[in-house]
Formats: sequence, structure tokens, C-alpha cells
Amino acid sequence: MSKKWITLTAVTAISLLSLTACTDNTKVKETLEQSLSKQKEMKSYTFEGSTTLAIGDGLLKSSNALTTGLLSLVKDSTMDWKGISNVEPLQFQTDLKITPKGSTSSFEIPILIKDSKMYFNMPALNKTADEYYAIDLQQMSQASKSPLTLDTLKNTSQLSTSLGNLVFSGIDPKWYKEAKEPVKLKDGSSAKSISVELTSKNEKDINTVFQTKLPEFIGTLQNNGFLTADKADQLKKSQPAAIQLKAPSKMVVAIDDTGFIRDQSIDVVFQMTVDGKPQDNHIVLHQTYDAINQATALTKEVPKNVKSFDEILKLIAPPKK
Repeated sequence: MSKKWITLTAVTAISLLSLTACTDNTKVKETLEQSLSKQKEMKSYTFEGSTTLAIGDGLLKSSNALTTGLLSLVKDSTMDWKGISNVEPLQFQTDLKITPKGSTSSFEIPILIKDSKMYFNMPALNKTADEYYAIDLQQMSQASKSPLTLDTLKNTSQLSTSLGNLVFSGIDPKWYKEAKEPVKLKDGSSAKSISVELTSKNEKDINTVFQTKLPEFIGTLQNNGFLTADKADQLKKSQPAAIQLKAPSKMVVAIDDTGFIRDQSIDVVFQMTVDGKPQDNHIVLHQTYDAINQATALTKEVPKNVKSFDEILKLIAPPKK
């Protein structure tokens, strides 16, 4: 009788532990999803980040020689950036530094968005450091041929939330982990750290979720101006398994006491099949957000030496069929 009681007690304890773990993991997943939605409330912030890219030719393939040349500079590179973003009115500044793989030198692209115009200097196109190209975003927004508009640029945080929810909503809660100890942010405050890891154990299941969400993922990018209709159709018509996430991959976010994501790290490996040939791709990204909703003023001034970007756009635009 005592042995049966001990056995029953052990089974009950194990069941309760399993139930508690499941409940805790569900709460961890809910916390991450809530933080993704919370990012919609960011109306101003400072940011800093970096990424290392190893991208196959197929993902950035273009029929235009100039576009191909520009993309070739970044597809195998390290990029660093730092800047300020305000939504209403749309004001944005950053200094983007690009270091091609194998190179000991880098080049910088300063960018400013103010009064519905985007100014930037690109060493490959501009003759001098003080010469800037300008794009009228209001005019671009009114052009039916342009997928990118002033409104879509304002809604990048909403886009990030939508894409994040698409990817993570279908993942089993058991793959979510919260670190036992909080992490320290740059300002000295603490934040909870939550991670989702792609391993050999869950690679198949997560890819099944990803493939189910992929058409909607592509449609969201198209609707927000980050994919042309032609490119979106091309991706949707490709085989469902044309893009496969690969292990090991991982995402880690640090969430502050107010629910905002303050630090985000992504290390993703994926394989893309182009013309029947699989190509491996690897993206490592780290981004931080600070001074959220503090309306930080821009420090860059509107450049004086400005040229219209219309002529360059004509060169970049795909050839008419």
C-alpha cells in the first residue's frame, strides 16, 4: 500500500511540474508577443545596431546592372548604424557604415529624413562628401508605381510587430525560454531576457509553421512597400519549401519594465532554392532602442549641396517589357 502511495505521489508531482512548466512557457511566449505589440507605441526613439550578412546571389538578384552593383557591396558585409527616429512628423537620421567582407576599409552613408524629403550621400554615386541626393517622399507617395510611401516609412514599427507576430505566434510555447537572471541595459536598468532557439529538435516543426505563414509574410511586406508586386508574386509562386530556416538559429530580446523591447539579437541561417540550386544565407543582427517616446531632436542639418535622385531612379528602375 505504501509503495502504491509513493508511486501515485511521484506521478502526481511529475504531472504538476510538467503542467507548471507548460504554464510558465506559455506566459513567457505571451510576454514576448505583448512586447512585440508594445513596439507600436514607439513614436520616437534613438537606436544603434549592427549586422553581418552572408547572402546568396539569388536573394538579391536584379536584372539591372547598377542595382546589382550596389547590392553586391552589402550582400557579404558588416554594417553598423546609429540614429534617431521620430514618427510625427516623420524625422529620421542615421549614419550607416558598410564594410565589405575581406576589406580593411569601410564607407559611410549618412541619411536624413526631414520635411518629407530624404537626403543621403553615397560614395559610389556622389562626387564629394558634401553632395547629397534628395528624394521627395511626398511625391513618391503620390506615384502609383512606387511601392514605398511616406506612410509606410512611418509605420515601420507596426510592420515589425506584424511580421514578428506572424513568425512567432505559431511556435510551440515550449521553445520559449526566459533567463533566470535579468540583464543590464545601457542605461543601467534591468530587463527580462527571452529567447527562441531553432535546433535540430524543432527545426522541422518551426519550418512547417514558417511555410504556412510565408504567403502572408510576403503579402505584408508588399502591402507596406518593401516588395514590389512582381517580386511578391515571384516569391509566392516559388515552391513552398524554397526557403528553409536552418539550425542553429536564435532570437533574444530584452524587455524593460514598461514592456518595450530595448535590445534585440537575431542569428538566423536559412537556405533559399533559386533555379533549382540551394543557397545558404546567414544574417546576424543586433539592435538597441533607447529614449523611447522622449522626442529626441535631430542633430543633422538639411544639406545645402543637393541633387535630385530622379535620374538615378531611372537607372535603377527595372527595364520595361
